[in-house]
Amino acid sequence: MVVGLAPAALAQAPVPPQSGISLGVTLGGGWSSNPLEITGKHKGDAYLGSEIVAGYRWALAEKTAFSISVTGFSELYRREEAGGINRAIAAASLSHTWQEATFTLGFAGRTAMNQRLTAHDSASNDVSIGVSRPFKLAENLTLTLNSTLSRRFMQDGTEDQFRARFNITLARKWEKWTFRVGGGFGYTLEDKTPILPRINDRSLSANIGATYEWQKDREISVRLAYTRMYSSYAPDRYAAFSFAPQIAATFRF
Repeated sequence: MVVGLAPAALAQAPVPPQSGISLGVTLGGGWSSNPLEITGKHKGDAYLGSEIVAGYRWALAEKTAFSISVTGFSELYRREEAGGINRAIAAASLSHTWQEATFTLGFAGRTAMNQRLTAHDSASNDVSIGVSRPFKLAENLTLTLNSTLSRRFMQDGTEDQFRARFNITLARKWEKWTFRVGGGFGYTLEDKTPILPRINDRSLSANIGATYEWQKDREISVRLAYTRMYSSYAPDRYAAFSFAPQIAATFRF
């Protein structure tokens, strides 16, 4: 989908991970200029979105943690129902912080159904490695670099994918507000079958947003994003704007 619900947190210096249970809830809506992510002419549509994440984190050492989580995600469009999706994700990750950079090894399994929950959409398993590094440029001003390399296996055997992603985010904190501007580059190599040519997808994205946190782990945000997909397979090429206001809360036990 074009829009991800959970807003990026303000990047700060890593702190020792704490053990415990967390429950995150995000509710919102928005608008996408291209809900079907298709090339050519299309109409925009409004949607309602929600996300619930339950997780547990073990602090294995001062800078090492192991986490598991279960996520339920829904994005339902008003008119373009084919663009809607309901997704469930189970994930586990091992992370270690070294000299302010955090390295992560992740495993995830996901399955999805269509908007009306009447048909299966897709299912896949992912193995990923990632690194995140924040740089404090000034008081309350942080630049964060994120990169991820992953391998996705579609459970129906139709294709496997190599996926790479690089993101950069500049965040400015002012009182209870956080303002962000960022961008990213994505690359996907799709292996459909041994006899068909590989499909190369390349995406560029840019976003700007603001978050108001009235108390710890309670926030409301708005985000404007643009994505442009380039592909060796013409039907995969598209461009889309999205606008997403939402409210989020995290409960820790």
